[in-house]
Amino acid sequence: MPVPQPFILGWEEWLSLPDLGLPAIKAKVDTGARTSALHAFLIEPFGTVAAPKVRFGIHPIPGRHEIEIYCSAPVIDRREVTSSNGERETRYVIASRVSIGARDWPIELTLTNRESMSYRMLLGRQAIREDMFVDPAASFRQPRLSYKLYRHLPKQDPVRRALRIAVLTRKPDAASNRLLAAAAEARGHALELIDAGALALSVEDGRPVVLSAEARLAHYDAVIPRVADRMGAAIVRQLELMGSTAINSGDALDRLANPLATVQALVRAGVPTVVRELKLAAPGEEAEAAPLTRLATRRIEATVIGGATMALAERRHKVLRDVPERRLGAARRLAERAARALRLGLARIEISATSEGALAVAAVSALPSLSQAKRVSGVQAAEAVIAQIEREVRSWVRREDVAAGEVESPDDVGGDGAGGGA
Repeated sequence: MPVPQPFILGWEEWLSLPDLGLPAIKAKVDTGARTSALHAFLIEPFGTVAAPKVRFGIHPIPGRHEIEIYCSAPVIDRREVTSSNGERETRYVIASRVSIGARDWPIELTLTNRESMSYRMLLGRQAIREDMFVDPAASFRQPRLSYKLYRHLPKQDPVRRALRIAVLTRKPDAASNRLLAAAAEARGHALELIDAGALALSVEDGRPVVLSAEARLAHYDAVIPRVADRMGAAIVRQLELMGSTAINSGDALDRLANPLATVQALVRAGVPTVVRELKLAAPGEEAEAAPLTRLATRRIEATVIGGATMALAERRHKVLRDVPERRLGAARRLAERAARALRLGLARIEISATSEGALAVAAVSALPSLSQAKRVSGVQAAEAVIAQIEREVRSWVRREDVAAGEVESPDDVGGDGAGGGA
């Protein structure tokens, strides 16, 4: 039986951390350090007490601060660590797989700012397996990687990581909100219910801020608006300026709060509506869109998520039931056209028949009942909302200049970087 070849590490090696979406890190192998350490900045805890998480940024290439990758992971511990210069620091501890050459195994990592160091990571002795050997006189005994792997990172699929999601609501105990919270938790994300009535908007030094009890609201990867008025639209727009992705944008909610603008957007897209005329408002009055006929007692309600109709139900005299097969296709297509015309990622489209019998849009809402869709159609609408957010959130960006739109791209990443240093 052949003797297996020993796995030998040099005193510096290239490695990747696939769980964190980091394809190439140049690390120093340090048997004098017990625990491995990874460079991190903007370290921010989130999640629940029972399932704490941490998010952080990393500059994977020394000297290239414009290249930023943002990661998140469950917190497995907090430890007091003594650095090489004798300073004691309490650090978050996370777990990740490490890949070096043909080997792949789980390790623990502490998070600390190593901005002044040449190596973005230390591989400590806890991470070195019993069948591994370290050659202190050699570098890169395993295959080399390259920083060029970061060049096309923005074009890759989103990194699978925990997201911080806000639900903007005035009814935190609503059944739909509870379904969203359960769906987010099941997929490993942290969802927080935020009372829209307790928020204020501010611009400090030219930067947008949302205040809650006079404290700044944290950054969120995504926001699910469960409000539909103009104040709610303004809050969503402010969160978007701060870098959040909204399943319904502030502009879309603003348009929806204006019945004239809503009808005009539908007409522009060629979507039939049950509106006969648009009435401009006199000073101090509300504009309105007069219906073509008295709204029928029978109408179809469609729940559209991410441009696709997830649930259809027909309401007859306040009772919901399945939609007749002959109308399924036409109602589905009309609902999706309406949501697309209004740029709504989450919508309830109400459809009724005109006097000629054709289907037309009667009403639009950005607040579909997810619990109703589940009860009537058996559709897991809350899960679909969270899945849509996962598709839309490509990266977590919280830059100081995000309000000015000065987000840089790592497309110009060059060579392998310089080595040396501690």
